[in-house]
Amino acid sequence: MEVYFDQMQEADSFCLFLREKCPTWRTIRKRGNIQTVHIVTDEEIVMESCKQQIAQLLAMVYVRHREIQAIESILQKVYHFSNETEMERITSLAISLIEKDADIYEHRIHQHELHDILQAIFFVNMEKDIIRYDSIIHFRFHHYFEQLTQLVGLAIDEFKREEEYQEYVHSLREFVKRKNPELDVIYVLEGSTFEFYKEDGTCMEMSELREYVNQFPLYLLGLPEDEWDISPLISMSPNHIYLFCYDTNEPRIQTVMSIFQEKCSLYSLEEFPFYIEKEKGS
Repeated sequence: MEVYFDQMQEADSFCLFLREKCPTWRTIRKRGNIQTVHIVTDEEIVMESCKQQIAQLLAMVYVRHREIQAIESILQKVYHFSNETEMERITSLAISLIEKDADIYEHRIHQHELHDILQAIFFVNMEKDIIRYDSIIHFRFHHYFEQLTQLVGLAIDEFKREEEYQEYVHSLREFVKRKNPELDVIYVLEGSTFEFYKEDGTCMEMSELREYVNQFPLYLLGLPEDEWDISPLISMSPNHIYLFCYDTNEPRIQTVMSIFQEKCSLYSLEEFPFYIEKEKGS
């Protein structure tokens, strides 16, 4: 069986992937025609298995050399983006969605098997003796491009959510900069809801937190009225926050760090210096 590539770099990658995935197979490339790769497989391998393996290798070649270009083309031609910085970020988000990155991919929302579709297209469009890689891409990729276009749209939605979040954090940061601090220092303990402690180790009661929060209509800044983690900190605007947490990547922790920046110090839960009130009855 022979595989023909228009681009020598893609032929090179195919041979590299084949040596990695199928060490018992051999490739032959003739001088003067090195874009054509002749494959010598195991004698006992059935044609169906051979085609499946080759389809996987061709999909890997496409992902390495053309997938990012395809995403960028969709951004320009379908969604009319031109800003390089925006396109770079959206492309990164799209790749994360394709690879089902745990931080972005939501299984129930972004159900897709894009690379399986890619492999299936190569599989069903193989001729018996020769595979024309570029012809398959040019004439048989309609379904793949439709699915990729939808996924890029999801990446754009994620990008817009990121922008909205950054604007939200910026408005809170500016408010904190202008506001006079109500307290010099506050100690915050992460839990299902934050617990707030004064310098003397006293845990602040809800009634006390409510007094601070009610001093300013924080809903004007986009904070929900029933929010009791970020709102008290914004209301108190302390000179410094000592934040004790078990997961620095937790969204609330990241938000506090983004708002207060150098005014916030992170520590592990084990370093919390005060007695925890709720443990008294245990």
